[in-house]
Amino acid sequence: MGSEPVSGMVVLKRLIIAAVWLGASVIAAKLAVHHMVTMPSGKHWNDSYIYLGAASNFIDHPSHLYDAAHLQVVRSWAQRAFVHPPSGLLPYLPFVPLVRIAGMPVAASVWTVIDTVALLGGVVVFGRRVGLGWLTLGAAALVVSLSAPTQWEVDSGQITGLVLLLLALSLLRMPKADAGVLMGLALAIKPVSAIVLLVPLLRGRAGVTVVAVLTLAVLNAAFIPLIGLGAALFYAGSVLPFFASYTLHNPGNIALPNVLQRWLGGGLLPAHRLFRVSVPQTLDALILLWGVRIAVALLWIRSSIDRKLDVAVAVAVAMATVPILSSTIWPHYLIYLLPLALVTLASSLLWVRAGGALALIAMLWPGRGDGLWVAVALLWVSAAVLLVNEFGWIAPLRARDSQPRLRPGT
Repeated sequence: MGSEPVSGMVVLKRLIIAAVWLGASVIAAKLAVHHMVTMPSGKHWNDSYIYLGAASNFIDHPSHLYDAAHLQVVRSWAQRAFVHPPSGLLPYLPFVPLVRIAGMPVAASVWTVIDTVALLGGVVVFGRRVGLGWLTLGAAALVVSLSAPTQWEVDSGQITGLVLLLLALSLLRMPKADAGVLMGLALAIKPVSAIVLLVPLLRGRAGVTVVAVLTLAVLNAAFIPLIGLGAALFYAGSVLPFFASYTLHNPGNIALPNVLQRWLGGGLLPAHRLFRVSVPQTLDALILLWGVRIAVALLWIRSSIDRKLDVAVAVAVAMATVPILSSTIWPHYLIYLLPLALVTLASSLLWVRAGGALALIAMLWPGRGDGLWVAVALLWVSAAVLLVNEFGWIAPLRARDSQPRLRPGT
């Protein structure tokens, strides 16, 4: 008799979990389908058209891979150009026959399905890796599927979902050196979060970093005989440094320098002129920019060298530095924050969990892109409290003993 209420509660919980996950899946599917039926035509385009078009053109004219990028590195606004490393073609080359037979919109639609599934898969793998239960993780996935970064990711035909999944899978192999294969593959596709390479190195697992770098190097070296040494050197010497340091003047660029220029520097700079200028331009904005960057970098370094801290936490912190340290980002780059948001939800500290939940909710912001920085700020403040507590810099703040601490990793 006493077991019936417990059994009923278990069934109810399972039904709630199923409903939450069904909701997350349906919303993500609806978002993908809407994008598929509204694919641009004529002169209109999205990012997947650039990547798929570059792959298709590469087959016939490999040495012209970076022709459009020559214009990008002398312009202050975004161009329709392939600016990823040569290895960034790898996910798209299998779609070249589909592009030529069925057309660009069809190939881009198939890619949308792959990246959307990969995004949710990355959330699941990372969430389970840090110890989240299926109900909490399902609720997080539901919010993620509704969030502005996810909408931007799907609508622009991006690849960040696949990168997130590969990095999450690499954590399952840590501390084995072969984790570097998945990490290197993720960065070969899109090297925005290259800072994660330093995490295993700083934790005494240099083998992971070496394998990742070798994977990245080999995948790109294979393209050099095809695109030519000149094109490879142009990417390494011009394209890569340009995006590492230059702040594009586009209103959609929500990198911290551009946001501070808008908020404190007197407004955005003109998009089509003032090429080599400092962003932001005012002293107070510059002080705030570098103060935030230094604080975030210190937290990242401290979390990376602390071997008592789960390596998943260190990787999540490294990924979350992308919006802070990058010179040019778009709203879908905030997907790099999701692992850290999941880490906060797995914390034993009530205020940290609440802050992480509020950060995810703030990602639902439907307005201008710079409003998403509320989510970034909430998440980093919550993460700072979590990390400071884990480092033992303040008296322990654990709110409930029943919640396990994030497990130590190597």
